[in-house]
Amino acid sequence: MDCSKVLHLEDLPVEILIEIFDYFTANEIYLLFSQLNTRLNMILKSLPNVILMSKNHLDSILTFFHSFKAIHIPNMNRDVFCGVKLRYVNNGHRLLHIYPSFDHYLYSEPFNKLEDIIRPNICSQLRSLSVPNSSVKLIKLIFNGEFPRLEICHLGECERFVLSFSSTIQLVNVRQLSIRNQNGSNFEKILSIFPSLVFLDFCCKDAIPSFTSTTRCLPSMKYLRITRLRNFLFHNGQFDFLLSLFPNLRQFHLTVNQCRLNIEILQMEQIAIYLRHRLPCLKILHLHIYMTELGRLSHQEIHPKILFQINPLFKYLSVFRTLLMINSYGYLPRYLYTRGFARPIG
Repeated sequence: MDCSKVLHLEDLPVEILIEIFDYFTANEIYLLFSQLNTRLNMILKSLPNVILMSKNHLDSILTFFHSFKAIHIPNMNRDVFCGVKLRYVNNGHRLLHIYPSFDHYLYSEPFNKLEDIIRPNICSQLRSLSVPNSSVKLIKLIFNGEFPRLEICHLGECERFVLSFSSTIQLVNVRQLSIRNQNGSNFEKILSIFPSLVFLDFCCKDAIPSFTSTTRCLPSMKYLRITRLRNFLFHNGQFDFLLSLFPNLRQFHLTVNQCRLNIEILQMEQIAIYLRHRLPCLKILHLHIYMTELGRLSHQEIHPKILFQINPLFKYLSVFRTLLMINSYGYLPRYLYTRGFARPIG
């Protein structure tokens, strides 16, 4: 290379320019370097590893670039719920806080430009996707394997849809998946489509029906959050079966509503046995139970000191109206009129 001929940035070889642009996001590249000259524009448009990380200037950006490696559009409201800011758990998985666990405080305006950006023809290299909400069209593209390189997929609040059990597609490259506001019937199919998941955040707000086929366990799963399950039963085999699917879990977050038709009294000793037997590697537990009136009255008979002795992961107890919260770490939502207890040190 003759350095005497390099007088301007655009005079550098393509290989060096690509290395330089790898340090910038799509937004920065577009604002700083586009429209300088035709040669540079051609290089920028063909960059294989562009990362989009903002809502600003989307119209111009999506018509300029031809490929994206990652698309990260933050949820601007993710820290606003009940006046409490998210706190990260020591030795925990930070991705559990991409979306709040208290779903009814999450407000996401529809993002209508997503389908213009996330298309197979311009996102064939897509490896990481994190968005505040998703349409059925986008979800179907992902679940049909139109983005074969995708590894991280956080879809936020999603339009409801029903997955067909006729599909035999398996997306073995996907390691992280977040999908909110879904039908409980999709849970089994998601486990079969993504057999290599390490992280799953699934919110459905209805019941998960009995599985229709023999589902293999997912030994790869380490971090699991399932929220707002309706009509959940702990002592009819449902809870034990759910735990048996993920034998190597390290972090488990479960939020459920007790069943009001088949009323059961919580037997905390039995729940602790299920956890110890099925999840020997579990380090962090976050269990929220919206109790029926009978469940609330029966729980009042359990003294916190006795509860703490049942399982070493039962370290923090909090009760707010009919909501029972058991945690293995120190963060508890602070509501007015909440009764909280902590295991004594030592």
